Amino acid sequence: MIPVTWPRNLGCTFAPEAAADAVAVIDLSDPGAERVWTYGELQARCNAVARGLLRRGLQRGDRVGLMCANSTDALAVMLGAMRAGCVAVPLNPRAGSQTLAYMCKDASLTCLFVDAAFAATVPAGVPAIELQGAAFEAFLDPGLFEPVMPEDGETGLILYTSGSTGQPKGVLLSHASQVLIARGYCTPAMDDCLASGPNIVAAPLFHMNATVNVTMTLLLGGGFVLMARFDALRFIDAIHRWRVSVISGVPTMAAMIALESEALSKADLSCVRLAVIGSAPLSQTVLSQVQRLLPGAAVINSYGTTETGAGYFGAHPAGLPRPPMAVGHPQPHAQLRLVGESAPDEGVLQVHCATRMTGYLNRPELTAEKLRDGWIDTGDIMRRDAEGWHYFIGRADDMFVCAGENVYPGQVERLLERHPDVLEVCVLPLADELRGHVPVAFVVPRPGAQPTAQALKDHVLAHAAPHLYPRRVWFIERMPLAGTNKIDRHALKQQLHQLVSGEGE
Repeated sequence: MIPVTWPRNLGCTFAPEAAADAVAVIDLSDPGAERVWTYGELQARCNAVARGLLRRGLQRGDRVGLMCANSTDALAVMLGAMRAGCVAVPLNPRAGSQTLAYMCKDASLTCLFVDAAFAATVPAGVPAIELQGAAFEAFLDPGLFEPVMPEDGETGLILYTSGSTGQPKGVLLSHASQVLIARGYCTPAMDDCLASGPNIVAAPLFHMNATVNVTMTLLLGGGFVLMARFDALRFIDAIHRWRVSVISGVPTMAAMIALESEALSKADLSCVRLAVIGSAPLSQTVLSQVQRLLPGAAVINSYGTTETGAGYFGAHPAGLPRPPMAVGHPQPHAQLRLVGESAPDEGVLQVHCATRMTGYLNRPELTAEKLRDGWIDTGDIMRRDAEGWHYFIGRADDMFVCAGENVYPGQVERLLERHPDVLEVCVLPLADELRGHVPVAFVVPRPGAQPTAQALKDHVLAHAAPHLYPRRVWFIERMPLAGTNKIDRHALKQQLHQLVSGEGE
């Protein structure tokens, strides 16, 4: 049921009408110990976290980190921290030791909750509490709790997103902005879908896809299946067993599911009524796969960014049917414009909306560059048709997306350049049907060195998240140079095309 009143604290996005014994979370994070959590149990867990933080001496505005896979306890920490007036900072536990150390220091974490599996990667000097076992249970302080009422614009959540400088950027998100995003998805159609079955959340909690799906579902009083992480076979099984009604994810997830023909032949996915695909460009091939696998579901090509939020594209005001590849029509609560030489019908998307970030953590210069007079430049090129539908074209810079994650070539280049056998390197995107694009590298070895492609791949995997390692490596004697004496990326792109085309002959 759509709420009459809306919470101010993002940690309190629970439908007031939801019965205490209604199902909130179907937790599949531990395959050997699946558990169903009711609204009453989840409320109590969130309150116990909030009370536990205050008992440890944390104060309003302190940053509470999470470095873990999805679980109900991880969710309770995120929501409970915000109830206590603290700022939740979920981190990618597989980001690499150096990146994790940077983010923990950048966020000035007061404490960090971590899975036992990642305990060894906690940066030195950061107080950590393991989520599993006696330590976490001793931390909890059960009892009633009166949540903090945030001020206008007060930060509730920090999500880190990759940056062109190679270091992640902490995006400051207010309680109000994120509640507004969740409210935007609380439509009668979504309410109707959740009445027939649960949502499913397999995206990580450090990604806005997960936070929006969780808060929207709880606001509507629905339930959701929570997976520790995405796994195609378990995802299919969860939909079948729990009669999931709403699914969401990146195009890569849909492509990976489509490869599991044997599992699909045994599963009944007719329960799915809505599939939302976003966080990365959607190809017509993947869209067709989803429509074939889920013939009874409406499929929506969604769009949003960490900095601008989501939900400012949606249905047409005149009720026109959405074209298959469109990301939607601008909604009344947002102002959108396309800028550039081909504007106003094609150009870089700029957004002015109440769901936007308040800035980047510790990056005032970058904030001023990105956020001007309330407008955020997304860097994404869009096209607008005569009916006002918008279509994603591509990035305005060199950034590309691999399996739903942003990849900046310079970020991978700097990782490879730290290898002792590498003199120069240039990273480019290579189109990939499963992942959208994958990074590949041209490398000039140091004189006398003979590195192998596998050694360089292993080097990147040891220091960074898996989506960053180069899937192919070609060794060349020297880099081609442009007139500015910089590496001629265009020439290398032509060489890459010739190499790949030659392999196909």
